[in-house]
Amino acid sequence: MRFAAVVALAALTLTACKSREEKLKAAEDEGNLLVATKAKLLKGAAEAVKKEGKEAAQTLAESTGEVVKGLGTGIEKGFKEVTLDVHESLAPQGLTVTRATRGEEGTAAHTITVYMSFEKGWTGTVELRAYDVAGREVGRAKTELAEKEANARYVDFRFDPRTPLLTATKFDVRATPKE
Repeated sequence: MRFAAVVALAALTLTACKSREEKLKAAEDEGNLLVATKAKLLKGAAEAVKKEGKEAAQTLAESTGEVVKGLGTGIEKGFKEVTLDVHESLAPQGLTVTRATRGEEGTAAHTITVYMSFEKGWTGTVELRAYDVAGREVGRAKTELAEKEANARYVDFRFDPRTPLLTATKFDVRATPKE
């Protein structure tokens, strides 16, 4: 019986102990599995980045576009829109001014464009005065108008090229009817 136990123990030891080649093959298989697992993980991550990165880049580009549009609108508003004081001489004559801008498209340089409504028929001179930050007048432009009742249109005021329109902070519009 003792002999049988020794033989069983020897057989168990021989089957439980792997040879060097078997150990190396097992380690190689384990390494291949580890590398394959990491490679699949990286491939999955790359696919996710490719999909999500494309969406992220698109969102970033859209956001950048909105910033540029906002910047353009701000620049246009800052440089083109003007502060306009309407002289009391306009209201009794049925004249209304709703907006004024620097260099409206299609106008010459050194031009301020004013949108005017003429509720009554009106003929006369309309004058636009430009003022600097200290309130000093820096330029004037006049135009002769003959308008029918209930008309409205853009009126261009062309200033002397030496007038500093970009730094003018306020404009005053006045009207003198033809006698």
